[in-house]
This record gives sequence, C-alpha cells and structure tokens, in this order.
Amino acid sequence: MPRPPKADGNAAARRTLVLMRHAEAFPARHGDPGPSGDLERPLTPSGRRKAHERGTQLREIGFVPDLVLISPARRSGETYAALGPFSTTDAPHVRQEAGLYEAGAGSILEILREIPETASNIIVVGHNPDLYHLVLDLAGDAIDDPDKTILNRGFPTASAAWFTVEGPWHELARRRVALARVLCT
Repeated sequence: MPRPPKADGNAAARRTLVLMRHAEAFPARHGDPGPSGDLERPLTPSGRRKAHERGTQLREIGFVPDLVLISPARRSGETYAALGPFSTTDAPHVRQEAGLYEAGAGSILEILREIPETASNIIVVGHNPDLYHLVLDLAGDAIDDPDKTILNRGFPTASAAWFTVEGPWHELARRRVALARVLCT
C-alpha cells in the first residue's frame, strides 16, 4: 500500500484558482453600443444552461470556492448565479471587481495578487480577451499537453481553466501555478 505524501510547510499554501469566461449573453440593445449597454447584457437561456452544466462539472471535480470575483457586467454575476451552489453550508464571499472588465490581463493578475491569504479557492468570472490572455500566460507550455490543447482554439463562453497554485497569492505567476484542467466546449 502506498504511503501518504509527507506533509510539508507548503501544504497549507496550495490553492485553487478557476478562471472562467462568462456564459453566452444577449447582444446589447439596438442603439445602445456604449459601455452601459454592454454592462447590462443578460445571459441567454442557452448561456444559463451552459453555466449550470459548468457548475455541475466544477462540483464533480471537487471545487468549492471561498472567494468569488466577478466583473461589474450583469452577465458575469448571472453566470456565477447559474453555476448553482457549491456547498450546503458556507456560502463563498462574492466580490465585484471593476478591474475585471476591459482592464487587461495584467489588471486581473494584480487583483489576484492582492487576495488575502485566508482565501484558498477562488473563481474569477470575467471576459475575453483579457481572461484568455491571462489563462495562456499562466498555463505556459501546459497548453501543449494533449488534454489542454483545446486552449489553442480560444476560450469560448462558459470556458473554465483550473489551476493549482503553490505559495501565496502575492507571488502568483506562471512558475507558481499548474494548469490542472480545462473545461471548454
């Protein structure tokens, strides 16, 4: 019988990060192409179903967030709500972050580096192209893995990338993460 792995000082510092693109949303209303129209776009019925399926997949692989970061766009909040509950006991802390909306991959990374060390499992619900760029940056050569090459084709709505993170959030970088799973359709 194999021996359990030795506990080490880094065991408590292992964390999970899920970067998820919002589910499919309706286009902005005709005549309202500005930022306010884009921010108010709701999910389509298909988007709600896909987000719910993604939530089921995340639960099946054991993900239970303690912190949820969503952009100020309506479709991000609706995507998180459509995922469904992850736990019957403690609800995660949900925080809206303006820097997750059209601010660049670097802005998302900086938000993550400021996360309190008490958070262990985080899901970020945001937007392309910023989220996709961050996923690719953090994934590095892992996208060459046959199970993860799907990322080479993009990051469609309701896609999620699951990373394991070693060390503190303020040191989040490619060398401190491993792309564990990609959920794309």
